[in-house]
Amino acid sequence: MEKKNSQLTYSEVYKQPESFEAVNKSLEDIYRVLDQAFAEEYDELIFTGCGTSFYLAQAAAHAFSTYNAIPAKAMCCSELYYFPETFVKNRRVLVLPITRKSYTTEVRMAIDKVRSFPGVRTLAITCDKDSAAYNDFMILSPDTAEESVIMTRSFTSMVYLSVVMAMYVGGKKDEVATMAGYGNNARDALGKMDALAKKIIGENEHLNLFITLGQGIYYGVANECMNKIKEMGISNSEAYYSLEYRHGPMSLADENTLVLFLSHSETVEEDAKLLAQMKGYGAVTAAIGNTASVDMKEADYCLDLSYGYNDLQNTALIGFIGQFIGYYIAEKKGIDADQPRHLSQAIVIQ
Repeated sequence: MEKKNSQLTYSEVYKQPESFEAVNKSLEDIYRVLDQAFAEEYDELIFTGCGTSFYLAQAAAHAFSTYNAIPAKAMCCSELYYFPETFVKNRRVLVLPITRKSYTTEVRMAIDKVRSFPGVRTLAITCDKDSAAYNDFMILSPDTAEESVIMTRSFTSMVYLSVVMAMYVGGKKDEVATMAGYGNNARDALGKMDALAKKIIGENEHLNLFITLGQGIYYGVANECMNKIKEMGISNSEAYYSLEYRHGPMSLADENTLVLFLSHSETVEEDAKLLAQMKGYGAVTAAIGNTASVDMKEADYCLDLSYGYNDLQNTALIGFIGQFIGYYIAEKKGIDADQPRHLSQAIVIQ
């Protein structure tokens, strides 16, 4: 890994494999906590967070719903804080705050509020062991002490943790076992996505609008890709469910637009049609998925995730692309992503 602009953020991006490996080494501890948390019955699960962690909650809720019969949804912390009765009154609810730092004010406010209702329990998905102080249960990404302001490996490690939880609670421990080599596959994916993002930005200096599209679990990741481009590259970016992009937003698509498809195996047929339509409007197109080079062959840029994983298992890997695109936009514009404008590691409300 050569030295680059925004070195701290860039180096954190490349530490993501170690975070996945640390989760894999602590699986028995994670399973023990999950057995305790799910010894109780719940009417619903609510995954919650702020900013990046809320987008993570969207992905986590989809993963849990895929593997389990208990209803699950994502809601930002501020909504839980302002309108707790709407979400938890007279119900048995497990609320799952997702946070890099335990002292993020909105998370603490929301959890304190919902825990005042009978029937509510909380299970933190976190990188900070201090989250145990205000939750009933906690599962931890143990090697994600991120120094950078921008969330990169904390995001993907908690995505990975959320998918592991969904599989285990859903009785699919065997699917967790197939991810034993996730760290090495992540190293391969990082190199490929780094090169892809550098190529896209280097060959298309005119781009000024960045669109990320995804369905299912990839919708939350699409939102996070959008967020990384905003935070690092200070650029206009948007994210949508893939087919929702046709309903108004595509009016902005032109030769200055990058449309990035996070292509799910269940959506590739319609994704390919949409991609062709965007190319007809002059947009630059890119696609990432298990078989993107076959299913999305009209894309200007393609990358296959050829690791033998299903779409949910790929979720942490596919999120790398937004980090690298944000980084290379910042490099092109001379922006230091280590010091993002107006941001800090955790938002503390005075």
